[in-house]
Amino acid sequence: MEKYGAPLRLIIPGRVFRYEATDASHDTTFYQVEGLLIEENASLSHLKGVMAEFLTRLFGKPVKVRFRPGYFPFVEPGLELDFSCLLCEEKGCRVCKNTGWIEFMGAGMVHENVLKAGGIDPQKYQGWAFGFGLTRLVMMRYGITDIRLLTNGDLRFVKQF
Repeated sequence: MEKYGAPLRLIIPGRVFRYEATDASHDTTFYQVEGLLIEENASLSHLKGVMAEFLTRLFGKPVKVRFRPGYFPFVEPGLELDFSCLLCEEKGCRVCKNTGWIEFMGAGMVHENVLKAGGIDPQKYQGWAFGFGLTRLVMMRYGITDIRLLTNGDLRFVKQF
């Protein structure tokens, strides 16, 4: 933000290490993509539409998205974005914890103090930010029912792809 100012659009991939209990859809090490958009008139409805379109194109069929409240320190309001489970087609399975929805990403509107710290006028510009793990997308795309299979080193699993 300090270097390029606004408007600004960026995508940043990277590896993440997190203290977390592992299960079929959570792991301690994964690759994450973070995104940031800052422009005049940015809104959460824009973010929701962008993500619905992205997921629909990625999977080649309509994907529903929903917002839930969530806390993240650099955005306000903060939210969780979920998408409809493609493994069970919203019927409920162990990956989606029998809800029909996959927890996909944290997101929200960039806090005005973050914009100010980056040298951007929050009266003129708004923005949204997000971060999601690539492994959940891989799971849905290829019908993988346990995230731990992606890192267990079993060549029989890897050779399927």
